[in-house]
Amino acid sequence: MSYYDELLKKIPKIKHILDNDTDYTIYHYTKPEKLLNILSGNTIRFSNVLYLNDKEEIAYSYRLIVNIIDNSKNLNDELCERIRNHFSNKYKHIVDGNSELINNLEYFTTSFSSDNDNLTLWNNYAKGKNYTGYNIGFNKKRLIKEMTENNYLPIYGSVIYDRQKQIKIIEYILKKWNAIFSKALLAKKQNKVKLLNIILELVDVLNIVSIFFKNPQFKNEKEYRIVIVNTFGTNDSKPTDVVEKNGLFVPFLTYQFSKSSVSSVNIGPTFEENIFYTSTNRMLLNFGYKDIEVLRSKIPLRY
Repeated sequence: MSYYDELLKKIPKIKHILDNDTDYTIYHYTKPEKLLNILSGNTIRFSNVLYLNDKEEIAYSYRLIVNIIDNSKNLNDELCERIRNHFSNKYKHIVDGNSELINNLEYFTTSFSSDNDNLTLWNNYAKGKNYTGYNIGFNKKRLIKEMTENNYLPIYGSVIYDRQKQIKIIEYILKKWNAIFSKALLAKKQNKVKLLNIILELVDVLNIVSIFFKNPQFKNEKEYRIVIVNTFGTNDSKPTDVVEKNGLFVPFLTYQFSKSSVSSVNIGPTFEENIFYTSTNRMLLNFGYKDIEVLRSKIPLRY
């Protein structure tokens, strides 16, 4: 069991909110050329969360944490100041280009949806009647199990869009670790190392949970995320590569999945669905995928 699994076990109610351990299919939406790359090599990319498409996506969570701390009462002043400074600096690093906070601990994620026929997500890939997007259906439990067995130690769960729920989760975490910190302060032999470890543990759990927060305006995406924590430049780190995307240099990890974790390929809305259907089936056979269901969108096209 990983360090982060141990952390989440300390907040079982929140872990259950992220993922209640039921099994279902999760869908990775992508462009046709990227679908080809994914299935031909059985690989999927996990991108560094700091360089997602919208920098405000991760900054949203950091700003929320700082705002909650600013309005919190009955919390230890030292604990609040240390946590507030940490996330305030992270926010500045993203928004203002402050490089002071860059370190070797990185979070990588890839996105799925619990919805296999989502108009909001299809619209990201549709380019007229002769070009559409696809999604790959993965067996959630099987994918996570094999990642764990391959020592990628995934952290996973549904994205939380409800702002009030986000606030309650952060307040709950702050209250829990504040009690631990306060108890340590009252110990007869005060241990500065232990106090520091409590602060660092709180930073870690807030960092992880905040990756699963997103602005409520994106709730129609029904996103599900898998996160890999990587310590760059150490002997235990997973190898990373870099891709240029919209002018940014985005670090990413590549994970090679088993064919058995793929359950379906879904074709987005298109007028030419029959030829798309047959070509997709032929492509799957070419790469050794057997008994994979190919589905067509039921969303009607209008031009």
